Amino acid sequence: MTKMPITPKPTAGETRAVAAASDGDATSQHDPLPDERERQAASEKSVGTNLLGAHEDLGRDRAALEPELIETRHALHRHPELAFAEHRTATLVADRLRAIGYEPRVGVGGTGIIADLDGGRPGPTLLIRADMDALPLDELPGRSYGSQTPGRMHACGHDAHTSALLGVAALLARRREQLAGRVRLLFQPAEETGQGAQAVIHDGALDGVDEALMAHVSSPLPFGTVALREGVALMGVDFFELTVDGGGGHAGLAHQARDAVLAAAQLITALQTITARETSPLDSLGLTIASIAGGTAANVVADQVTLRGTLRWLDTALRERALARIEQISRGICSALRVSHQLEVTATVPVLQCAADPIARLTAAAAATHVTAIDPGVLPVSDDFAHIAQRIPAAAILIGAGGPGCGAHHAPDFDIDERAIGLTTEILTRAALANDA
Repeated sequence: MTKMPITPKPTAGETRAVAAASDGDATSQHDPLPDERERQAASEKSVGTNLLGAHEDLGRDRAALEPELIETRHALHRHPELAFAEHRTATLVADRLRAIGYEPRVGVGGTGIIADLDGGRPGPTLLIRADMDALPLDELPGRSYGSQTPGRMHACGHDAHTSALLGVAALLARRREQLAGRVRLLFQPAEETGQGAQAVIHDGALDGVDEALMAHVSSPLPFGTVALREGVALMGVDFFELTVDGGGGHAGLAHQARDAVLAAAQLITALQTITARETSPLDSLGLTIASIAGGTAANVVADQVTLRGTLRWLDTALRERALARIEQISRGICSALRVSHQLEVTATVPVLQCAADPIARLTAAAAATHVTAIDPGVLPVSDDFAHIAQRIPAAAILIGAGGPGCGAHHAPDFDIDERAIGLTTEILTRAALANDA
């Protein structure tokens, strides 16, 4: 799309020196991928023999770009935005893309952005996706780049993903003539609610696309380790809301009221029997009530309480049974306590299946950066990238970003080893340049 070479202008970003010492406990439970020769042979079959040795200058260009990528992450981290409200983020992304020479399409799926780059040779269309949304929680204070919006935080690394994909845009723009086919960069909204992928698909994000890739930073993995696997990779999930309606009243006359809080408390414990007493420990099913909201004062019996949670699964029959049991248990308890209820599934994300060819592409690209690659097994988390993988061959890679001071995902102390941003950029760029099939 553009033939103008782009020279990045590194800024004096606020870099952090984070130890990269490998945590044995983080990797010992995982099986290694096949040895290097087997991995290279499989990769050569699908993505060509030139990937490992070609593009030697990528590492140098990545290093020069890293300070700017980190500063971009900091800018995004200071101003986190929730699902379908990523307006400031989208403006930053679109402005950066235009500065490089792209012509971004904005408003995709609400607040998403698409930018295409046509290569100098014919070939397939590869989509690379980054998510942009943040989470509704307060960040622990103390970081110079901490969130400046109360109740909002980038606690899963989507700021890093967005910055890394902007890095991919810059590196690929310099190498347009080396690129076969088309690369579509997708900056997706609303991953955390499980709704963004379907929204951008509805707006044509996959039109003409042959294959898709995504990367996600991972604080449980040390920097220098990546994780990927062919086949089932992540669990499916249902997001649900369970609303309990009572009658309210005076706390001193609670016997005359219908108490929604009391019913909700019993529901929280009773619903756990679905996994603890009705599901084999050999099956994969997880039910979490993560939010409870209701009541206004100590002396007012609440008339409404809303529970929000997730149901995670691998087997669709097990999912259907569990959803039916949530409804049955809720109906029984609420009827006994003279309150009513309403159960709503607000979003469903399928199991993520990673296809063989894009996994081979990512494996070869990662090998060229000299990282350690592991098979993490099936992980009990979800990503709505699975909607894309249901429609076209697709694959995901986890980029190790853990180290001292890096808390858990979705926690108020979450952070990353920021070297993972540049590594993500290089791996995805190498994977794109292998677009020869």
